[in-house]
Amino acid sequence: MSNYQKDNSVLSQLERESAGQKLFSRLGGRATLERVHKIFYDKIYKDPWIGQFFASINQTHIEAQQTDFMAQLMGGPKNYMGRMPIDAHMHMFITDELIQLRHELLAASLIEAGVPEAERADWLRLDGAFKKVMVKTKLEECQRRFASDEILAFTQPTRLSKVS
Repeated sequence: MSNYQKDNSVLSQLERESAGQKLFSRLGGRATLERVHKIFYDKIYKDPWIGQFFASINQTHIEAQQTDFMAQLMGGPKNYMGRMPIDAHMHMFITDELIQLRHELLAASLIEAGVPEAERADWLRLDGAFKKVMVKTKLEECQRRFASDEILAFTQPTRLSKVS
């Protein structure tokens, strides 16, 4: 199965599961997604491990791109024009541990942004559906998107306390 087919399979499953009132509307629209993504990426960029993956990426740009992607996934406007997750992250060595850290930072961001419990659970479920196409078990699974790409793989620094 190609990367495109894997991503489309995940997206089709998520669309089937989001019957009824769309999560985008239940959340209050784009403003909520923007608030969550600002909090979330502030945490991501401050984290000594996951933040290394974003060192060369403009935070405002990635916040807007993630907002467009999630809005579309949640039943909102279809404005996302970027790469699908598997292709966007193919050059990154994303482990189970790293994806778990990301999940924890997102969960904390949703609480901080005041997202109600039911909508938090739905958001985290949608976000978690991409784990199977993003996690790699060995560095050799990473591929360059472009000839100029570097494979991004960082060792987890010793943590003294959790990032909030």
